[in-house]
Amino acid sequence: MTAPFRRRDPQPIARGWELAVAAAGGALIAVALAALVGLGLASALWGGGWVWPQGTETITDVLGGLLNGDPGRGLSPDQLGRVAGPVPVYACVAAAELVLLTAAVITAVLLARHRRPGDARGGMATHREAEQALGLRQLRAGRAVIRPDRYPSKGCRGRLHRLIPQAATRSAVVSTDPSTAPLPDRPPHHRRSRHHPSAL
Repeated sequence: MTAPFRRRDPQPIARGWELAVAAAGGALIAVALAALVGLGLASALWGGGWVWPQGTETITDVLGGLLNGDPGRGLSPDQLGRVAGPVPVYACVAAAELVLLTAAVITAVLLARHRRPGDARGGMATHREAEQALGLRQLRAGRAVIRPDRYPSKGCRGRLHRLIPQAATRSAVVSTDPSTAPLPDRPPHHRRSRHHPSAL
């Protein structure tokens, strides 16, 4: 007997530590973008207008300034003049991070509820569903169907009580009256022909 053929993925990117590293990197990028959105939103509402850093090095400097309490550090002079004060900047950054966290939690809940069809855990019943389907109450409710010999239904129980005395009476009559006793089975008699040797 040969073993079943299994298809091997040449690049198993969904296995091992690669998926965890990708998820962590995506989370860090999302947090950084949310902080920059908060800075730009605060500048647009309480400053001189929307600001956004240009280039990777500028983004790193702006994020470092936000972490060190110096919002706007690393921006060009014209954008630095439009940056709002520290209080609205950090309030908007906190609001943007909160929105990001809420969206991440909602996405995780939706993914947990709607798993892919290949996942075997998606078809398993919960403890409460198993209790409702296979619990003691359901077994007692369906005992007439599961074991009709031990738990007959009410209608069948009444018919059995009526049929048992009649059957007992009939058997007693048959056993006491010899004229009504059934004859034993006899083999069928075949008509012998006139030319058969035994007829002579």
